[in-house]
Amino acid sequence: MKTTFRVIRPFLIFILLWLDVNAQEDLVAQAKKEQELVIYGTAQAHQMQRYLKPFNQQYPFLQTKYTRSTGESLTSKILAEASGRQLAADVVLINNYTHRIFMKKNLIVPYMTSAVKSFPAGLADPNGYWIGFYMVPYAIEYNTRMVDKNEIPKSYDDLLQPRWKGRMSLEKEEYLVTQAHLNYLGKDKAVDYFRKLARQDLALVKGHSQQTVLLSAGEFSLVVYNDIARTEEYKKKGAPVNWVDAEPHITVVVAAGMTRESKHPAAAKLFLDFVASEAGQREVLAMEKPPALPKFRPDYLKGVRLYPVDWTLSDTFEEHNRLFREIFWKSN
Repeated sequence: MKTTFRVIRPFLIFILLWLDVNAQEDLVAQAKKEQELVIYGTAQAHQMQRYLKPFNQQYPFLQTKYTRSTGESLTSKILAEASGRQLAADVVLINNYTHRIFMKKNLIVPYMTSAVKSFPAGLADPNGYWIGFYMVPYAIEYNTRMVDKNEIPKSYDDLLQPRWKGRMSLEKEEYLVTQAHLNYLGKDKAVDYFRKLARQDLALVKGHSQQTVLLSAGEFSLVVYNDIARTEEYKKKGAPVNWVDAEPHITVVVAAGMTRESKHPAAAKLFLDFVASEAGQREVLAMEKPPALPKFRPDYLKGVRLYPVDWTLSDTFEEHNRLFREIFWKSN
């Protein structure tokens, strides 16, 4: 039996490769007829222009249209368009947490790109509903001019020390990251921690970018959770900011999913194939974002343990959001 398998194995591999090549050729032929690809996403327009350049060069017959909005606004737009059966997007680039909502509302469909096997657990859906595009890992961020080296916190528990009272900021609607942190710690331990943290007189600020600007200006000394990639970007520009390698590094996965009502399904599949490919993941670096595929992880994240957000947390997001507001809003 083993001898027989060794004989037929090369033939089976040839057949699989032949089928894959022919399937790709069929997709390209169909996409040429569709001529268009519509993408909705949360990445900045200039970042997506850079990312899409090699894709457009590879498929010059496709006119790619990109619409950008913030997460909440984009979610509302998609749900509104879908309710009127007018959803224009073929592909949605948003966090996998929100893709869970879309999946439960039957707005996205699975597509099993062949490259998905290269992605670790938590960075691609095993059923094909989404594939990781880039990561948004979070960490404690601090002002290097306002925090002495011997003061730098080594853990989240250190933020409960009296020295930090009145010196920290929390994003006003930090729902997703705190929910993932709660999941990491366990509810009872997390709620106890959050209540103690809320008594530290936190400055609630809307938007992480605004937080980093205010942190750089010295409005406070620490931000409880901020995007590591954003911190690295500001460091390159000379801002007095840095981040702490303290677990857990909650990591939001911005993912690509294909809509059920896609008017250009072949083009959408070509784009998802590109996102999942090594070439597509390498191009994420041009956006100054950490790619989902570990082999292209930027130097500043090498050796850092990341904790990807479980997309099923969105099943209880309303309950958690109420808890967050009860703890942090009422204390300010």
